[in-house]
Amino acid sequence: MVFSSYGTIVFPLDKWFDTFHDGSENTHQRIIKNKYQIRNILKITAAVLRELNQPLEIEELELAEPKANEVLVKIDAFGICHSDYHVVTGLAKQELPVVLGHEGAGTVIQIGEGVTNVKFGQNVLLNWFPYCKQCPQCTAGNTNHCKTYMKMLGQGKMLDGTTRLTDANNKPVLQLSGLACWATHVVVPDIICTKMPESTPPEIAALIGCAVTTGVGAVLNQASVHKGSSVVVYGSGGVGLSIIMGCVQAGAEKIIAVDRTETKEMIARNMGATHFVKAGGDTVRVVKDLTEGLGADYAFDAVGSIEIAEMLLPSLRERGLALLVGVPPADSRLQVDATDVFRQEKKLTGTIYGSADTAVDFEKYAKMYLSGSLPVDKLISKHYKIEEINEACRDMLNGEIARGVVTF
Repeated sequence: MVFSSYGTIVFPLDKWFDTFHDGSENTHQRIIKNKYQIRNILKITAAVLRELNQPLEIEELELAEPKANEVLVKIDAFGICHSDYHVVTGLAKQELPVVLGHEGAGTVIQIGEGVTNVKFGQNVLLNWFPYCKQCPQCTAGNTNHCKTYMKMLGQGKMLDGTTRLTDANNKPVLQLSGLACWATHVVVPDIICTKMPESTPPEIAALIGCAVTTGVGAVLNQASVHKGSSVVVYGSGGVGLSIIMGCVQAGAEKIIAVDRTETKEMIARNMGATHFVKAGGDTVRVVKDLTEGLGADYAFDAVGSIEIAEMLLPSLRERGLALLVGVPPADSRLQVDATDVFRQEKKLTGTIYGSADTAVDFEKYAKMYLSGSLPVDKLISKHYKIEEINEACRDMLNGEIARGVVTF
């Protein structure tokens, strides 16, 4: 059944046709013939990026209703992620104008034709990188490299190559990752929506949708951090703190958090860090001193900085593993000491989206939170309104928050 939420009443479209036509045979036949072709428009509020390195503009946009296999979601909460801000600075290439946001959760309030995996009224997490289960990568078990949905990430469009958003001048506005959840409502492919346990708060579901899965998954899925090991985590934002949570889950004995902001020490320790180092010119030496001069077993870059990435291998002991977790600038290059890698048998790898199987991991992390073993709520430093989005971004850039969340 197709549901409509456009306007002030929510009810089946079939009932709308029976109630609001004039009763004449021609009108009735015309409406029945076109019942699945009528397109309504919803006015929404969204954070739009129109120029690089400029503040986001809070605008009223028009959102077209969902097509087949798409759903309309009322956003209940979204997170402020540094990856979105890479678009603002141009480090992540994206055509403009675009509505940002890829870390969100909400309530399904309209379903299009053919949708079977979610229902009207369900609470869902929005998955910015779903998978099709059919492409070569999916069938090989590498679902976080799905070729079908990879093309949505950089285009800012839906799978059909169009956007559902237009501005006051009737010009198209793109949707970051085909999602664009820095808004009051979104229309997305139904496969993006993941049902959450009913008692999961929307702000927790939103963070599981990116920061938590990226960080915890990097530890448990890609690195397979072993019990009793030593770890250094560069960056104590949402992803870095999630890496720390994952290391606690894995049973790491020494967890060293590194950040340029001293105020991050308390929250890093609160998440499970055993040591804190203020970033500086001698950071690697301090890390070595804290690990008996050997270096850590594992080193994570949670920022996406080339400067930090080049510190990972020197921070490791023999046969250590370094992981790039934060999103690096487009087309960036690393310089490494090849002799050090060769003689010490060190390894460097990356991980996208925590190397997760999101169909499994989202629910697993939600249940871990609900059981008390994964304190996702401790990541949230401050709540904002959507009109305060530029303030939230400034707070993130200044290192004043771990994760900011906009709620409705």
